[in-house]
Amino acid sequence: MAGTLSLDDFKGALGSWASGVTVVTTELDGMVYGITVSSFSSLSVDPVLVLVSLADSNHLPHMIRKSGRFAISILAAGQEDVSKYFATSGREPAPAFDPSIATETWVTGCPLIPNSVAQLDCELHEALPGGDHTIMVGRVVGARFDPDRAPLIYFRRAYRSLGGV
Repeated sequence: MAGTLSLDDFKGALGSWASGVTVVTTELDGMVYGITVSSFSSLSVDPVLVLVSLADSNHLPHMIRKSGRFAISILAAGQEDVSKYFATSGREPAPAFDPSIATETWVTGCPLIPNSVAQLDCELHEALPGGDHTIMVGRVVGARFDPDRAPLIYFRRAYRSLGGV
């Protein structure tokens, strides 16, 4: 019916947007934390900026504001377990992630997920309010990608992958 909006219809409509799967991480005072994020986008090439949208109820926006840095790993097909780990609610910042989750650091010292399709290391450029989320704008200070890997895709509440690259 025109003029009405149900939350289920809104979520269903947004779930119909196939997207890549990213893990956004930061490090603050010896503690690391990260979450699976689908609200990620490039923003600008001059300067080189990207954005992620993070729920204010999560630890990550606060930690990024204080640390001034974050990293984005764009997951590859086959990294569903990594995505599920970072999507698990109730986790707290810790000195390290679960031992089953491999990480590496690069420019900013924030954890990155190896074997991802791509990785972006960012310094916080700006944090903007967005309803019950914060839009973190990052200035990219390091980027790399693997042209031989296919991305992990999320569509209608399920992981998918492309047939080939």
